[in-house]
Formats: sequence, C-alpha cells, structure tokens
Amino acid sequence: MNTLFKVSALTVSSLLLAACGSSSDSDSHSDDVHAEHAHSLLISQANSDALSVLEEGQAESLAGTAAANGAQLLLADSGEAAAVITAGSVQFVFVHEEHDEEESEGEAHDEEEELPELSALQIDGVNPKVINSNGHFSVLLNGTTQFVPYAVLENAAPEAETVAYAVTETYPALLLHEDETHGLLTLVFDGTNAVVYEGDEATASTTPCATVNSTAHVDEFAVVSCTNGENSTSFSVKAEENTTTGEHEAEITTIAGIATAVEWQSRAGVFVGLGADNKFYVLEENANEALEVEGTAFAKPEGLCQWGLDSQQADIFVLTSSQLLVLNHDGSQAAAVTLDETSNASCDDVTMAAASQAVFVLDNSAQKLYEIDKDEGAAFYHIHGREDLSVNDVKAAVNFHEIGGQATHAH
Repeated sequence: MNTLFKVSALTVSSLLLAACGSSSDSDSHSDDVHAEHAHSLLISQANSDALSVLEEGQAESLAGTAAANGAQLLLADSGEAAAVITAGSVQFVFVHEEHDEEESEGEAHDEEEELPELSALQIDGVNPKVINSNGHFSVLLNGTTQFVPYAVLENAAPEAETVAYAVTETYPALLLHEDETHGLLTLVFDGTNAVVYEGDEATASTTPCATVNSTAHVDEFAVVSCTNGENSTSFSVKAEENTTTGEHEAEITTIAGIATAVEWQSRAGVFVGLGADNKFYVLEENANEALEVEGTAFAKPEGLCQWGLDSQQADIFVLTSSQLLVLNHDGSQAAAVTLDETSNASCDDVTMAAASQAVFVLDNSAQKLYEIDKDEGAAFYHIHGREDLSVNDVKAAVNFHEIGGQATHAH
C-alpha cells in the first residue's frame, strides 16, 4: 500500500485546519506539506465498480470492488465506516488503527491508520434500504431489518443482528436502545404505523406512519418524517430509562410547526431538515426535554444541488453548481465560497463530502477537487487547496473523520 495512505483519517480535519494558506497545486512540497493536506476521501464512480481513495487527486483503488457501478455511499455516524449500496447488495468499508511499532514502556509508539478496507460482511438482495441508527447500519431487505454494528465490521467474520418481527417492514427499523439485560428497544415501520417494540413484542407506543420520508438519530432522540395520505408530519422518539424497572421506554411526540415531508440529517447533537416546502428546519431541545423547531424555518438557497452538515458545529453546507454556501441555524449566510475553477458544471457534475469544519467538493466537469475549510477560531471558510482529479465520473464521496460531541447552535 502507498505509504501516504497511512495517515490517520480521524485527524484529517485538524491537519487541514493547521495548514491553511498553501495550495496542493504547487509543484514543490515538503513532506510536512503533504501531511498537512492529507485527507481520506472514499469515492465511487458511475462508470466503474472501483472503490477508491483520492490521494493528491489520484484515485487509488481498494483491493475489492463494489457489487456494481455507481454505488451510493453512506457514512457511518461514527465517521469510521461507510455502507456501499447498489441495487443488489450492501457492502461495508471501515478504517482501523494499526500499531506498527511498539516502543519500550514509557515511550510513545507510532499509531498509523491503514485506510480503508472492505469488510468481509456483504448482504445481498434486491433494492436494499440502509440508514444509520445508534451505532449501527440498519439494513432492510425483503421486509426484514438487519442491524450491523459499526464495531463488528473489522472482524474476520462479522455478523448482522436480526429480530423476527411479526410484520413485513417497509423501512429499516431504528435501534432505540440495546442492553444485555433488557434486549432491544426498536421502532418498526409496517406501512401503516410506526410501532415501538421491546424485543419482538409490539408495545402500545405507536403513531400513524404510512410512508417514511427520512429518519435521523442522535443519542436518545430519533426524528422521523412520515406521510399519511396527503398529510406529512415529523415526530421525535425519545428513549429513556424507567427509574422503577430499569428498562428503557420510548415516547413518541409530534413536532409542532412541520406539515411537510422533510429530509432529516443530524450531526453534533443537532437535527436539521430540508422540507418539501423548500425550507430548512432546525430542531432544539426545550425546557421540557422535548424537541421543537428553533426559531423560524428559512428558505433554501437558489440552485441547491446537495447539502450536508459540519460534524463539529452542524453548520449547514449548501452546494450549488458554482458555490459552496455555509448557513447558520437562523438561515444567515456565514460564507459563500466560489468554485473558481468550475465554469460549466451542473448539479449532475458536482458532489461533496462534509467533514469537521471542512468540506470537500468534487467537480466532474472540470476534474477538480476543492478542499474548503476554516482556520481554527476563524469565522470564515475559504478554499484551502485544489487538486486535479484523475477521474471524471465520481458518483458519491464520503470523508472518514472523527464525529462526535455536542454543538452549540450557530445563530
């Protein structure tokens, strides 16, 4: 493996933030500058089944391939794994630490991270649906959910966990809580209702939910957008321990002020959603420890191609065909970064991978990768560097990096 891959993916953002101002387009770089610009971008391609890491814009293929061309990629909520989704299969890629040199007691040892690697686990079936839920990939195939813990993907023979519900599921179940004593607490979708299950037994905690538009999950809260006939709602599910029994119970609460289908995302303890009404909604926890809409929903920017969230402060990244916009949670614009070497791109040409106080934009039309970040403590984002891409058919991209912590709302 190329030695330049052996850079910790979990420090990618800090490396970028520490070294703003130099450009990776330069022909002369010291080893330190190469390290400063290190990142771990995993890409799939529309015209190839290759899975590749980009190094200085060059696509270096992994040992294994995707099950088909044009795979979708879903980053784990931990930032340390990804699901590779095609029409007939789900595969998994993970990163892991390797201690290549052990020093004598009391001395530091080198920690290197070999990136990335295909897991031995592969789940085959037609049109799988995959989401993140509480430290797991939740995979729906043939009406049944399988939970894949992030932690097992590195094992030689990883296994998925399946619960036999007495219903045909229409959307991947959410894993609300898991412990050895009381088992699983889950939210199951049967095409009519969303029902909380304890183990394989349905509880009385339920709400109408014919079609699931999206879900997101942070700690004890899950948020779901559902459509029933012509009506759409969003509700929260909160898992709490019963102080008397010690068991966890789930409470379903409708979120007031949202009457449209919403695409929910979550990072750093914050839920942000883009509604079918072309407005962004941000949720906050109120004094009653329930989720509510923070402030007023605000209009999405014109020309939005793709959006995502910063892993540290949950800034809202909005990608157009010519700009990367950064929005605060009240809709105010914190930054507008022009993709200055992109001139003829459409939404089909551009994609992005969000990181921690950083975002990577790939443009197939110009074969260009933009590294956009902000200096530690600074108030603005800027183009940190540009790289020429060796491919022009990037389908999807994710950035392996450390995700966690609680954000303060960016007003």
